[in-house]
Amino acid sequence: MSTKRKKLAVIGGGAAGFFTAINAAQKNPHLDIYLFEATRRPLSKVKISGGGRCNVTHKLFDPLKLSSHYPRGQRELISVFKRFSPKDTISWFNQRGVSLKVEA
Repeated sequence: MSTKRKKLAVIGGGAAGFFTAINAAQKNPHLDIYLFEATRRPLSKVKISGGGRCNVTHKLFDPLKLSSHYPRGQRELISVFKRFSPKDTISWFNQRGVSLKVEA
């Protein structure tokens, strides 16, 4: 008896889409993952962010202070930033051999 493999469709080939697909693949190795992007160049906005230097995160580590910079979602983002903070982002990249540069 064969079991059907589960599938995940990730809509959007930007930073969040790739991040989601990578993490889903690592946590669920038997999952078929499909990444859909409408443009011809996935991750193109990542390449040009930060004046072509690809901004990743910042050093504001306090969830309350960080969420205060998002006035339309401040309250909702506090718990999100507590679960996955800029420190976690830095660690995620470091674990994959990508060192990040901190600038003022």
